[in-house]
Amino acid sequence: MMKSKKIRNTLRLAVALLLAVVMMTSAGCSSGFFSGGVTTPQDGTSSPDVTTKAPIEDTTAPNADETTDPIGEITTLPPEDTTSPGPDVPPPTYIDPLTGLEGLKNVTNVRPIAIFYDNVSSAAPQSGIAKADVLIEVMVEGGISRLIAITNDYDNNTDVFGPIRSARPYMVELSAAFDSLMVGAGYSDQGYASIVNNGLQYINGTHDRYASSWFFRDPERVANFGYVHSLMITSKGIKQMAQINSFDTTLGSIPKNFSFVQQGKNVALNGGRSTHVILSYSNYQQVQFIYSASTGTYYRYQFGDRAHLDAETGEQLNFKNLFVLFTPTAKIEGDTEGRLDVETVGSGTGYYITGGKYAEIKWTRNSETGAFKFTTPSGMTLTVNRGTSFIAMVDETLKDTSAINLNFRLG
Repeated sequence: MMKSKKIRNTLRLAVALLLAVVMMTSAGCSSGFFSGGVTTPQDGTSSPDVTTKAPIEDTTAPNADETTDPIGEITTLPPEDTTSPGPDVPPPTYIDPLTGLEGLKNVTNVRPIAIFYDNVSSAAPQSGIAKADVLIEVMVEGGISRLIAITNDYDNNTDVFGPIRSARPYMVELSAAFDSLMVGAGYSDQGYASIVNNGLQYINGTHDRYASSWFFRDPERVANFGYVHSLMITSKGIKQMAQINSFDTTLGSIPKNFSFVQQGKNVALNGGRSTHVILSYSNYQQVQFIYSASTGTYYRYQFGDRAHLDAETGEQLNFKNLFVLFTPTAKIEGDTEGRLDVETVGSGTGYYITGGKYAEIKWTRNSETGAFKFTTPSGMTLTVNRGTSFIAMVDETLKDTSAINLNFRLG
């Protein structure tokens, strides 16, 4: 009996001890005693457990693109894109002051060049002429014409231009209407005087001491067409010659010769139909323009029915706008070469041709370096289509013999 009571007491003691252990264990978890982390002594200080590494403190600075919102969360801002616009952001576009066309290349302040092109039959096809934003044709002595190609597209160093010939005073004046940097091969006496008197900049392929470094003779043209019809230059050569001579290749603004129609609009003339334009400058030079409704441009032919091509690209010259300007033209009295005097200052009449139709216009110009102003016969500013333009300077006597029917013809 005593033995049984002793066993029961022993069991009660064991159960009590077990309960005490359980209670102490539970208390230790909340106090850190068995947590394996940080123990908290009675004095309130803490010391790291010798068996567990304390977390590494982050000593780096916060990301510069992180901000804390009002409730204390860290939000990461997307990094600023400093490279190029994303697919949803269209690239910036610029308006070409010579054509009014919108493009990705910024030529707003690029100074145009004016190439004086040889235009006898043996000189064609010319190189680089399809780059012309504005092409001007004017007669010289002997019943032949010269071409002035005005463009601001000469940043590609490998572009080739030529063959190049000499300047006449009215060629200088026509180039100055666009404040162009002229590129030619010599000049007549009157041409030289026009350059000097007007303080103009002229890259000279025959009289500049650096010309032989950048101008060159095309051997194939020399062999087939003769030495005088072979002088060429590259875009790089033009820029190098400009730099050597401290000539300007940028401008604060480009002279405004055309008042372009609002972007996205099109000028529809009320005049007669003009899908075939014939310019009979002389017995030697007969020029035709044939309108293509699919492109909305006029394709150029010369020397009768010969397509006018670019020797480098094979592209046929074509233009959105045609301007036929009548002006007094006469031989210079006493000039043994029969050189001409073509008036480019003052006023006159003409035709504007676009979209398969024509309209009578007036032109005025106040000085040898001033821009053209084109108006309607009543004096209102002429609005023209955006695109490339061709300007023909035509002896005013040809207007009296012109016949305007379904097609438009001069001469």
